[in-house]
Amino acid sequence: MANAVHIDYTHEKVEAERVAYMSSFKSNSNNTVQVDGIQFETVMPERVLRIPAKQSDAKTQVQFGIRITNNTANPCNFLLFVARPEFLQANKEKMPQFGPNANTNASPELSDFKLLMPGESVTFLVEGYFEWFENELKFAFMRKDATYWWYGNFESGTYLINVIYENPYAAWEQASWGDGIISLMPMQKQPRNNYLPPKIIKIENVWVGEIFTFPLEFRLIQ
Repeated sequence: MANAVHIDYTHEKVEAERVAYMSSFKSNSNNTVQVDGIQFETVMPERVLRIPAKQSDAKTQVQFGIRITNNTANPCNFLLFVARPEFLQANKEKMPQFGPNANTNASPELSDFKLLMPGESVTFLVEGYFEWFENELKFAFMRKDATYWWYGNFESGTYLINVIYENPYAAWEQASWGDGIISLMPMQKQPRNNYLPPKIIKIENVWVGEIFTFPLEFRLIQ
């Protein structure tokens, strides 16, 4: 029978594609959401953005994300994998969005899990970009699960962004051998067969829920 290996990420440092973990990020806002002692906050490092030129290869890159703080007395794992933006006009009306669209899917890797000790914080940043499409200014974004989203139509002015962050499963384990990459699946969906590796990596006590963070204001300028 396979042996289970439980992972502790307290001292582990890993780099993940398109994602930055910045525990030292300083908050300038009190617009936080707190659920059972876990605090969530919208993050957008650059909040004055220049509209790209009307050229097929012109883009304005945008970083945004969510800052998570563990205000409880217990350690807790967080899956930094599924998050996406929601845009609003200055009058709080939602901007049109299109998605998800996917030709494939992707599973979390070990680097997508972060253990927060009591009092610790982590900032989960992802990237999208503004670009022109058929004479309309759109925001394009691909989540780490390989789903594509589009938002629009934008023009110069003031907007709001908040982040939708979610994880439905409290425990994950290794899905397959892989090619040097350890991908994980929810434990209840893990296929059982004779090809499982001799040691199954399990991550438990992962925060479960869906959060809509408070909106943060930004501007698009010519």
